[in-house]
Amino acid sequence: MKRILPIIFAMTAALAVLTGCQTDYTKSAVERARTYALKNLKGLSDNQRNFIRYTQPEIYENIVYPRYVTPLDAGASHIEIDDVRHFPVAPRHDLMHSCVVWTPPDLGAKVVVAGDGERSMMFWEPHRVIVKRYDPGDTGLKSATDAASAFVRNNMQYLSTAELNRVRFDKPETVYTRLPVDPEEPEQTGLSSWEEYLNEKEGKKPETSPYTQLSLMWPADDPLQCIVVTGFSRSGTFDGWKLRTGELMDVNKLNGARLTREEIDAIPKTVRARGLVFPSENDPVRNPFDSPDYDKAPHSGSIRY
Repeated sequence: MKRILPIIFAMTAALAVLTGCQTDYTKSAVERARTYALKNLKGLSDNQRNFIRYTQPEIYENIVYPRYVTPLDAGASHIEIDDVRHFPVAPRHDLMHSCVVWTPPDLGAKVVVAGDGERSMMFWEPHRVIVKRYDPGDTGLKSATDAASAFVRNNMQYLSTAELNRVRFDKPETVYTRLPVDPEEPEQTGLSSWEEYLNEKEGKKPETSPYTQLSLMWPADDPLQCIVVTGFSRSGTFDGWKLRTGELMDVNKLNGARLTREEIDAIPKTVRARGLVFPSENDPVRNPFDSPDYDKAPHSGSIRY
């Protein structure tokens, strides 16, 4: 019996250590966020304060930088590795920007307590509380702008450096147009031959909504000219917009092709339902060396710790 007790004690201690290593500090971090919000927020109703006091929040987070560790057998000088992507990591200790978020009733916004700490929320401390309204971004316009900008920079090299930089960094003007551009191109359907076959087999009818021509415009160096990228969508908005052509155009030609306000209002507009996208819903690259654009390091070499 005397021999068994030390063994049981050692096993219990080891279990306690292992359990402690896996501690989740979210609960204590949430309580700190709750106290911080109630202390610093003014103007909330009793019902809204009780919502923060008694309900579970959401956690929005994004990685600041990943945590790397030194192997126990690394020695005192340096670590020999054949690829920096093989450097040991410790995901639980990644530095994270974590926000504790409540949505009180009748506020029309979210209460966001921002702070930083490890991924397990160990060492997390609040540093600001804000009342913020989250609106879904116009992802269709952003995608169209990115595509148009890339098209101009890749295919209109005759533009000046200033014009190319303007297209790259400035927001364009969005214009409903009636330029002489034909939307009836195979790529406008967005379907491969195989997808068209499957739709026909399943009895799905092809899209019958009319095309709407939408253009993106940046000013050129010459005030009498502009850079115009034209495309089409069936939604009446930039949602599902497909690029068709780009041109260095006379301003008068573009102005003559603009639709009137009455014509724009008469276009039926539909936008696909989308939820709000927060940092916690992103899939950030934890290790920057995992990027597909990263070139593999030389086979020999070292990283000094």
